[in-house]
Amino acid sequence: MAPRKNWIGIQIGVISFVDEGVHSVLDSLQERANVGALLISTPSWSRGNAGRGTDWFPEHGVAEPDNLQGGAYTTIHPKYYNNTIIKEFNAPDPAYQGYDVFANVIPEAKKRGMTVYANYCETAGNEIKPLWVPNIVHILERDAWGRTAARVCLNHPDYRAWVLSYYEDIIRSYPIDGICWGIERRSPLFNMAEGDVPTCFCPHCRRLAHERGVDVEAAIRGYEAFEAYFRNARAGHAPDGYFVEFMRLWFQHPAVMDWEKFWLDSHTSLYQEVYGTVKWLNPKLDVGLHIWQLIDTYHPFLRAQYDLKTLERCADWVKPVHYHDAAGFRFNRIVQSFTKTFLGDFTPQEATQFLYKILKLNEAPFDELPKAGFSAGYIRQRTEEMVRRYGGKVRVYPGLGVGVQGVGGPQNKQITPQSMREAVRASYEGGADGLLLSRNYSETKLENLAAIGQALRELGIGDTIPDGISQVKIESAGESAAAEGSDRVF
Repeated sequence: MAPRKNWIGIQIGVISFVDEGVHSVLDSLQERANVGALLISTPSWSRGNAGRGTDWFPEHGVAEPDNLQGGAYTTIHPKYYNNTIIKEFNAPDPAYQGYDVFANVIPEAKKRGMTVYANYCETAGNEIKPLWVPNIVHILERDAWGRTAARVCLNHPDYRAWVLSYYEDIIRSYPIDGICWGIERRSPLFNMAEGDVPTCFCPHCRRLAHERGVDVEAAIRGYEAFEAYFRNARAGHAPDGYFVEFMRLWFQHPAVMDWEKFWLDSHTSLYQEVYGTVKWLNPKLDVGLHIWQLIDTYHPFLRAQYDLKTLERCADWVKPVHYHDAAGFRFNRIVQSFTKTFLGDFTPQEATQFLYKILKLNEAPFDELPKAGFSAGYIRQRTEEMVRRYGGKVRVYPGLGVGVQGVGGPQNKQITPQSMREAVRASYEGGADGLLLSRNYSETKLENLAAIGQALRELGIGDTIPDGISQVKIESAGESAAAEGSDRVF
């Protein structure tokens, strides 16, 4: 079997090219980490994908907040947007005025043999909203009580037309090599568990649900009952037990299950529509899909809800998010949230062990999680599962957290060169086809990028991945873990 082409990509926002210059950024990425693919966040309204850091600043770029407003960082060609009311969405931030990221970066990237992807990820947080975009209010979701909610409706015709219009625009206008995209959303029920509202019940969603036989009014009554349950649970009231009362509502209101399935199918149909449109415009383009860590790792109900096997119909490759250093802090918070509602019968310590069992995890105890993070063995296991799931039909590029902020402060697990070397080795031990360095170059310390390159060289990985890499014996990772007093690496 001939060696297969290696693929090392990185997610990067336009701000890095503006702050540091295209040549400087590309030099750094190639020399330090052997990066060959640039996943440029456009459009984006998320600081985590497109802005500078907020918690701290690495030793490159500008060390001050950029107060991101967000939008598109390419030239918008109006002729492609006749079928949507969303027509003006170029980022209004002063730093980007007159700057077309693809026009500036693609020529220099091509000279170096690098590929360029458009990366769009709608993140779960509500702190950044495209409030300034004209007409955006007309495509926002409606909650079960008819109120305008926070996110755009995935079933709204103008939103779907905008998504496809943007991809047609950039594919016809720039020599990009592919796209990567994803949507981080909980289902309506589990949004409620986090204190949010059930959505979307706009006229478009009501009509589509009715057409497939969903009793819309019964579903709304069910969500109202769940809303009362979550409110009472957070107040400490669950006479028959938190989990029993939660499951009782499932049996009493089956229309909620119907609506949850309708909601999920709406997501899947959009993935398929985007994939088909991109391939129709240019069959050679490479289409990747971002898989949220909450779905792949943290949340048992969402993990059951999403059949990731179906994604092989709408992606050439997937990026499962494996931010293992940040995972300890994040999972600790998730467990705390669960034990306030449907897992309220457990202490956080008990719930952690229960979740580990059903999620096939073997990590630190609850109280130690923020400081310990998740082990490199978690990356290996999850990568193996993903590779086995797709059986070669879809490439797997684990998303490694090379730069991820928002981990609760310096007392918690930080990203280090050693953890990056272990993550690289674990990914290839799991059978990865490449790596996607995440979350954003602007948050990444250069020493961690350099550690990626070092790990690749130690494995003998340059432009190709040698045969048998999945059988490489990982010694240094295990030795380093032993030195830190851990037996959880592999």
